[in-house]
Amino acid sequence: MRTELNVCKELKKWFNRFGVKCWLNEGNDKFTTKLSQKKPDIIIYSVQLDQYIAIEVKSGGDKNAIRSGVKILDYWKDYVDGKIKYYIETKEINISSFCFATLGAMNGKIFLDDNNPKDSYNDSKTQWKLTQLKHKLEPRWEYPKSKEYLRLLWANWKRIRKKEYQPGVGVILSNILNYSDMDIKYLDITHPLLFDMQWRMSFRNKEQWRQKNFIL
Repeated sequence: MRTELNVCKELKKWFNRFGVKCWLNEGNDKFTTKLSQKKPDIIIYSVQLDQYIAIEVKSGGDKNAIRSGVKILDYWKDYVDGKIKYYIETKEINISSFCFATLGAMNGKIFLDDNNPKDSYNDSKTQWKLTQLKHKLEPRWEYPKSKEYLRLLWANWKRIRKKEYQPGVGVILSNILNYSDMDIKYLDITHPLLFDMQWRMSFRNKEQWRQKNFIL
């Protein structure tokens, strides 16, 4: 059995535990596609957000495999260009965000060996940083390598997206990143978190690409 399939199954247990519906790209209860078979590993549905989210999955221990996870942008572009359609049973669904995740997601990170998360309150107390945290535009804590990975993913995506509504791009992490205290020796398994950038309303009632983190 492939390692990535095992990771998908572990993530599915996590999602189901917190009421997030989940379908893998294989097995009995799976999502399907038309027009193309090039697709990510998981589709989830968050009742709280009323969103379907596509997820590319890697184990988290292989750095080269993690780097290849940027192909989530290829899946995003195929969807935007109308080269693929996604279905749950016979119902076509709309994907709100294309995301990346590893087994480390349950602990709030992408790389399994990523250590010492940074507390944004102490890392940088600029007014913009405090505004970011107040409005949950980013989690309070972030692991350094995971943070860099997401920002590079967004930087590559920025070259191909338009200034209008299209699906977002991001990562799936854990809401433990929003705890006031985070002891990496005793991590709770808590709610899955969507940390992405979508075409959203800004503070000034203007639609724009805007990052934010939400409990799924």
